[in-house]
Amino acid sequence: MNTPLPIPTQTLSPQQLNQRVYLLTGATGGLGRSTALSLAKLGATVILSGRHEDKLNHLYDEIEKRGYPTPAIIPFDLEQTEEEKYTQLINSIYNEFKRLDGIIHAACQLGVIGPLASQDSSFWLKVQQVNLNACFLINKACSPLLSRSEHASITMVSDSSARQEKAYWGAYGVSKSALESYSSILADEQEDSSINCNIFIPGPSLLPIRKKTHPGEESAKLAPAELVGDAMTQVILSSENGQVYQV
Repeated sequence: MNTPLPIPTQTLSPQQLNQRVYLLTGATGGLGRSTALSLAKLGATVILSGRHEDKLNHLYDEIEKRGYPTPAIIPFDLEQTEEEKYTQLINSIYNEFKRLDGIIHAACQLGVIGPLASQDSSFWLKVQQVNLNACFLINKACSPLLSRSEHASITMVSDSSARQEKAYWGAYGVSKSALESYSSILADEQEDSSINCNIFIPGPSLLPIRKKTHPGEESAKLAPAELVGDAMTQVILSSENGQVYQV
């Protein structure tokens, strides 16, 4: 796997992303929420996607109260495997906005942290579907619309611990290793296009998933969610392709 690079440091200004549209999966999770607010703060229209419509509505209201551009909501379950469902997703985006400037895959399924021999097959398949297969299905469906943007991006999320390929990371670790390989292949195929594809690694951060994988860790040593969201935005807007960035 590629050696992670430091987060890019571009000067970002209010309304820099005015008129741009981004699809964000896992929008109501810790990383998704902070990224949605970071993008909206810069003038972007964020399409909030997730399984729980009530949580999506709450984030929608929070973005509006801050005076940011009105977001959109598309409830969507990434456990779906039918390609037709993903085609319908991009059709709804096209009908509403006629453009798409980026996809941020913040949705994540942790599964069970433990020995491979103890992994339940249903959980194993669910983790691979949400963390890896759904990314492929969304990217494939959205590629024609993304290619119309002058500066499009696909940003996927890995994990600093799981990518070490150590014992007990189970289906989650396998999905993140596979996701990085998939991202590298996709980036290479998009080398001559307007679409950049990169991996973002939050590192030790104050995110809900970190509390599950590292219980008892001192919060004072972890990066706040807001900082991580801003770092993700830097990666989304990076002009580089095929890189891995870590906070």
